[in-house]
Amino acid sequence: MALQLQIEKLKGLDNYKAWSMTVRAYLESEDLWSVVDTGPENNEESLLKDKRAKFIILCLIETKLCQFMVSIRTARDLWNYLRTQHSLR
Repeated sequence: MALQLQIEKLKGLDNYKAWSMTVRAYLESEDLWSVVDTGPENNEESLLKDKRAKFIILCLIETKLCQFMVSIRTARDLWNYLRTQHSLR
């Protein structure tokens, strides 16, 4: 049985909560959440995981939102930026 994953792209406040829960669960299932949660360690494996996690997150964001994220370096910084901009916390 093959799983076909479909995650709606982040559009903003409207879908941030559901989006973040789904993307976090996906990153956890891919063993990538630790680099988002705590940041990458200074070793090759962790840095590769960080790049992969950042790529996945960026692919799941509407293009119009990405223009403000040019200088964000890590998956953790990207996640925190998105939470700050789009959550109602």
